[in-house]
Amino acid sequence: MRRLIPLLLFSSLALAAADPAGKYTGTWSGTSADGTIKIALAHVEKGEWKADVSFTLGSEEVECKTVSVKVDGAKVELVYDFTLSGAQLRSTVTGQLDGARLEGKYTTTAPDGSGVDEGAFKVSREK
Repeated sequence: MRRLIPLLLFSSLALAAADPAGKYTGTWSGTSADGTIKIALAHVEKGEWKADVSFTLGSEEVECKTVSVKVDGAKVELVYDFTLSGAQLRSTVTGQLDGARLEGKYTTTAPDGSGVDEGAFKVSREK
């Protein structure tokens, strides 16, 4: 039993250190534009996740409506909808958490599923 307690304590600390919950800010870069991105990840009931996402394109701040959030260890996937210049679009972001950084790729599609943009993002957790 005495050996089990340190093991459980170490496991709990390791899980807490890998927790992706928090506010992140950084940049995105696509095929024809770039800007800043903000992602806030939070726990909700029963292991579910919530995300708030916004980004800039030029001088425009674009607010997004989150469709789904998946967190599997250090892997994060977000799907969100937004309107840009009157067009309804959907982006899917897949990233890998590495310490306080979350990096990955995104794809943006039109309602018919046709590709609009793709690129990469890098964000860091705010302190």
